[in-house]
Amino acid sequence: MRILYVLNGFDQGGAERGLLELVENGAFDEHELRVLALCRGRGDLANRITERLGQRIQFVTGGDTLTLRACSAGFFSILRTSVAFRPQKLVLSLKQANVIGRSAAMLMPGLTCVAFEHTGEYRARRLQALYAPLLRLLSIRVDEVWADSTETLEKTRRYFLPRRREGHVVPVFVARRERPFKTDYGVGSGIRLAAAGRLVAGKNLAVLIEAVARLREDGVEARLDVYGDGPEKEAMGALLFDRGLEDHVTLHGHRADWVERATTADVFVNLSEVEGFCIVVAEAMLAGLPVVVVDVGGIRDYGDDGVNMLKLSSANAERAHAAILRLMADRSLRERLGRRARADMLRGYDALACRQQVAVALAP
Repeated sequence: MRILYVLNGFDQGGAERGLLELVENGAFDEHELRVLALCRGRGDLANRITERLGQRIQFVTGGDTLTLRACSAGFFSILRTSVAFRPQKLVLSLKQANVIGRSAAMLMPGLTCVAFEHTGEYRARRLQALYAPLLRLLSIRVDEVWADSTETLEKTRRYFLPRRREGHVVPVFVARRERPFKTDYGVGSGIRLAAAGRLVAGKNLAVLIEAVARLREDGVEARLDVYGDGPEKEAMGALLFDRGLEDHVTLHGHRADWVERATTADVFVNLSEVEGFCIVVAEAMLAGLPVVVVDVGGIRDYGDDGVNMLKLSSANAERAHAAILRLMADRSLRERLGRRARADMLRGYDALACRQQVAVALAP
């Protein structure tokens, strides 16, 4: 099958990294794949996927960010590429690529149009009120929906006009046994926490910082390492200064080796209340870290409270504080959760499972 995969660009995000995961693990090996990115994006991810795909990837613009020019040029690039490549499926990942791709697909009625959804709720720093109604209007052209988790598939139904269309769950994470993992579950006199992800308001890093402050008020020597960049980084730095935590919470920025660094932590915490699959939690589990999370998104597919993680009903500093104290006091619980988390990731999300899920979605 000939597949044209369109996405915004290659920032260091979940959906963008997910494509590389699928490609590297052979998900499209039996098909002809072409990738069209509206811009290059920030970081080295574009270089990595170019090394893998070579001439099979095209960048509409070479900029770091998605612009109006890139969007308008992308519309015509999709049309030109479709005429030359004659794809049977057009897969559209992320909001802007879906708006542009669905619009172009209106002119190609014989092409199967696939919306690949990565979050159950559309959010945007700009034009927030526009995306949901626009994508719902254009959804009349969508023939299939792929989603990175069961909850994403269900929650995004409200963004589609009623019509008959197939739905498939295609996780964008592959568990590799050779990746670094935790082996020592002892703690010293304090506790070391880790968090990762894009620094945006919805990730609730401020709530986690408040939980750290409460631990320290209790006399616990708590430290937090945060891996990730984003628009909230400056605000988080100011918050740390105001709370007197700048020596106890470190904002490392984006680190490709964050998992290896985080294996020295005692607990991984994710307090985001809006998630798709949530790759960083899956990576932490694969690394054997005890995890404290809000029960949202794809975490509901692979997380079992008290078995391979501790779940919170909401992003609440008091609840996070209590869960961390519980883990700090119980080494056997830390080890049991961490080892079971790693085993569950290896069993449910290996390369074979990845290829099988994509094969089902691409079956005639």
